[in-house]
Amino acid sequence: MAYLRTTSKAQVGGLERIKGFPLILTEDYRVNWLALHFIFYLFKRSSVSSVKTYAVHLTDFYSQLEVGNLDVFDVDDDWLSAYKKYLVHRDGSGPENTQNYASQVIRTVVIYCAWLTKQGFSDTLCGEGCNYRVKINEGRKGGVKHFLIKNENSDVRSISAPWSQWIETIKIYGPKREDLARRFELMIDWGRLAGLRAHEICHLKIWQLPDKKSAFKSLENKRKIKIKLFVTKGGEDGSVYVPPLLVTKTWEYVDIYRRDVIRRHKKIKKSKREAYLEPEYIFLSNATGKHVTPKGLSNAVRKAFLAAVENEKLTADERVWLHGLRHNFISLGFKVADELKVRNPENYVRQSSRHKSVDSLTGYSSGRHDEGFS
Repeated sequence: MAYLRTTSKAQVGGLERIKGFPLILTEDYRVNWLALHFIFYLFKRSSVSSVKTYAVHLTDFYSQLEVGNLDVFDVDDDWLSAYKKYLVHRDGSGPENTQNYASQVIRTVVIYCAWLTKQGFSDTLCGEGCNYRVKINEGRKGGVKHFLIKNENSDVRSISAPWSQWIETIKIYGPKREDLARRFELMIDWGRLAGLRAHEICHLKIWQLPDKKSAFKSLENKRKIKIKLFVTKGGEDGSVYVPPLLVTKTWEYVDIYRRDVIRRHKKIKKSKREAYLEPEYIFLSNATGKHVTPKGLSNAVRKAFLAAVENEKLTADERVWLHGLRHNFISLGFKVADELKVRNPENYVRQSSRHKSVDSLTGYSSGRHDEGFS
């Protein structure tokens, strides 16, 4: 059986004190070096939380290989097909026992096999054509397609997106201190108004913000302004168009409240005769002086939602959660596209939300045909 362990403090890729970086160990507790090099490759393009998810999938994969006394280079399409069925039907797998989870694991395994082949560890493991054990098609942007990755239609679940007024309500029940409240509200707005994922919000850097003059000009012209993203799902660079007022409010936070965090931690480090290197991230933790983590932000949103329910401002069914902010953004995108009678609205929303395919939007359009949704 393979084991997953994570670091409490490590230097990875030139970055110090990385917490939660994954290591996959074999059944005799040796480091799986092939998997580790693959994780290093992913880390150049993704956050620690993302590579940890990939590592969880690979740990499951290697555990199954060890059951059959197999090596990764013994894998083929038939084995993957049987493995996916096992993932769906195995006993005691809990809520992850779905076609969706199985497809995610297979996707990670296929990408791993393709990487091993490209790195020269095998000539026949994974590639395009009948000569390969795992047969794939490569997309125009370097993506990998495999017949086992796509979810079954029977597994699609539509999740009700939180309404904008619900989201505004939980802001009232966020942190009470003014600086923390302002940061909390801004991070929520980057999810709801820009459609950013949790790790994309937390890894925004100051130099990514358009300058104030450009933001005010876009505000006067009533046009959205472009933001480039460098930490995204899948590690590919991207861009989004956001309301200029969001940019100006973020600059206000940077100039006033973020500066106070920097001063505080410089003072703390100075008292310890240590140097404090100012992070480039926009949203900093008051406690650590480092960027706010996705888990921390998720917990704050959850806490605010529960407080709103307790105070009878929302019901338990009017649920607001961190990724739900992105659901709201996408559902509103569908509504706008329909109202403007945009040709191929699915493609319009796919591009604005940075999804790779129209199929991946399934379940995000819950408010599309609800007249009251906003």
